[in-house]
Amino acid sequence: MQNREKCDKLVVKDGYAVCPVCRRKTNQAIRPDTEAKNLQLWCRSCKAVHIVNIASGQCYVISRCR
Repeated sequence: MQNREKCDKLVVKDGYAVCPVCRRKTNQAIRPDTEAKNLQLWCRSCKAVHIVNIASGQCYVISRCR
């Protein structure tokens, strides 16, 4: 896993991940015990795809695909 200093932190609002591009909630629910590595996060509003790591409910953006 990459260093967290190099990754941008993703905002979680009302239990859902917020798109870093358009600032709208995505359909991906994030619980406090959620764990994921290299998860594709897709925003239906702006059609952006991000690769994220989730550890203990904290989301970190690794890269943007589109």
